[in-house]
Amino acid sequence: MPDDSHMTCDIGNCPLLLNTFFAKLPAEQVSRLGCIFRLGRYHKNQIIYAEGGSAQQILALRSGLVKLVKLLENGKERIVRIVFPGELFGLEGLKESNYGLTSVTLSESEICVTTPDEFFSFLRRDPEVALNLVRFLVSEIGKVRSQVTDMSFKDARMKLATFLLTVSSSEQAPAAKGVSMTLPFSRQEISEILELSPETISRILSAFRRERLIEARGRRLTIRDRNALAKVAQR
Repeated sequence: MPDDSHMTCDIGNCPLLLNTFFAKLPAEQVSRLGCIFRLGRYHKNQIIYAEGGSAQQILALRSGLVKLVKLLENGKERIVRIVFPGELFGLEGLKESNYGLTSVTLSESEICVTTPDEFFSFLRRDPEVALNLVRFLVSEIGKVRSQVTDMSFKDARMKLATFLLTVSSSEQAPAAKGVSMTLPFSRQEISEILELSPETISRILSAFRRERLIEARGRRLTIRDRNALAKVAQR
């Protein structure tokens, strides 16, 4: 169970109302809508919900990182998606009765939770809010489409560069140089996410070090030149 799961999200920090699609709503309207989410704090490697479990929650990640995994027939897990701050997950609850994936925290995380009934009630209060949510969900589809494109058309160097830039942006505000972080993934996990071998991940990281794009020791990594790494990601 999460810590402080009884806490209600402050309206000013509501993960849904803070989204760009809702940010322009008048303050009076926001106050009337309120925040339907309850804030919980989760420890690293904590299961939030399990594959096959009853889909009774809609979740929004406020801080930290979450992985969504699929249990394979051989008993191993396959990472399907990484959830970054500001993103919704557990959306099966809007349609399905059970979750199709297992969600696990990769770091200390703050997660806001509501129920499908509360979520639908929230949307019925104001047509503009419902329209903004449609726009939000379309943007989420766009993110998934972009991820599929990255996996299909980018080579190994481009995939890893894109991955490092994305993870570093979730950890702190982007900067041109000197972005430091502790990777919440092992090289094996990165290889699963990017569908590359661990040996390929190690080889490319070594190349990035030689090119002075990054510094790395264990899981501690510093992006020395974010702009140069971004060029690698886009080639």
